[in-house]
Amino acid sequence: MRIPIIISVLILCLSSCKEKTEKLSEPNKEKTELRVELTEKVDLTKVPDSLELIANKSLTGDFNGDNKTDFASIVKNKNNQKIGVLIIHNSENQESFVFGAGQEIDNMTDLNWIEIFKIIPKGEIVAPELVDEETGDLLGPDESQNFKLIGHGIYMSVTETHGGGIIFWNGKEYKWYHIE
Repeated sequence: MRIPIIISVLILCLSSCKEKTEKLSEPNKEKTELRVELTEKVDLTKVPDSLELIANKSLTGDFNGDNKTDFASIVKNKNNQKIGVLIIHNSENQESFVFGAGQEIDNMTDLNWIEIFKIIPKGEIVAPELVDEETGDLLGPDESQNFKLIGHGIYMSVTETHGGGIIFWNGKEYKWYHIE
């Protein structure tokens, strides 16, 4: 009589433990999943196979000034492990642009220094940083190159130094301004 009771208790305990283990493991799966909100018509299946979107490092905005919501994300190149930025336009052919991640932008191919990744509003005036060619000292914004943003700009920087840059659409192509 004792053996059937012991076996029954063991079966109940094991099945109870299995249910608890399954319930505990489910939230972990959710935390590791990439959560990206799709924007209107931007098709994230158009992300090149060689690039991996970095979780919680994406932006939406009208980056090219056509009044449609585009998509941008920090990405990692699976082939060379370099970090960059991907922009996909919300257009009929879903144009995509890669900066860094092995592609050169302002003499950089790896943007692994990005800690701050945010939008700059349309209409804001931006200018690159003037640098003394002899000393490398920063002289302030080069106001002769002021540009009023047509679409949202993308600001990237390092937390401690605030050094970084802006990617923005000039009406024909994306440009990079180094800023401090």
